[in-house]
Amino acid sequence: VLFGRRYFNLLKNGNFKIIVLTQFHKKFLRKLDVSNERISVIPNLLNLDAKQSQIKTSKREYIVYGGRISEEKGVEELIQTFLSCNFDNIYLKIIGNGPSQSYLQNQYRSDSIQFVKEVSNAEMLDIISNSKGVVTATKLYEGQPTLLCEASLLGVPSIFPDTGGIKEFFPLDYKLKFVQFNYQDLRSKLLNVKDEKLLKEIGIENKKFLINLLDESLFVDKFKSIIDYE
Repeated sequence: VLFGRRYFNLLKNGNFKIIVLTQFHKKFLRKLDVSNERISVIPNLLNLDAKQSQIKTSKREYIVYGGRISEEKGVEELIQTFLSCNFDNIYLKIIGNGPSQSYLQNQYRSDSIQFVKEVSNAEMLDIISNSKGVVTATKLYEGQPTLLCEASLLGVPSIFPDTGGIKEFFPLDYKLKFVQFNYQDLRSKLLNVKDEKLLKEIGIENKKFLINLLDESLFVDKFKSIIDYE
């Protein structure tokens, strides 16, 4: 708590410039009375060569969650909601580790749930590219979601809660966004994975949107202006 107070005081009263990932983060700092002129938004650029990647049309039979397996990430609620969908031939692939991993593996022994330990980024991209989509039910405020952005650049749709700055990386009125903590709404979005035509359309839209959003030249110029580059 003491560190947090000192940190926020430094952000508020310092004379340095601040770069954040999302407009949500900028608004959060503004509520702490950080000067608007000191804050700039520059998201992380990704190394994935999205313009060369192709949307795969092979049969997809799973949805991917990748990341920390913990209570605050809503993994148990995601599993429960997924199971309530009663899919016949679609399973949930959970990749990662964390404090809730052993409990969840023992609690949810089902052919519809597969736990996989951490994999390399290359392996993860391959898993995503062959999936029906990626999903998160995080309970936190989130910034730039790397996994979801990588999915978009691969033409793969994402299901996520409306929290933090996640939605800033997706088209306006995104169809697979759900109300955070509303697991009935999450269920309704998960059921859309049976609609291959819809998934393909959303994947294409996501890819185009993110390529335009993460235009490297725009952010290089902006960063140079922030640091008074000459």
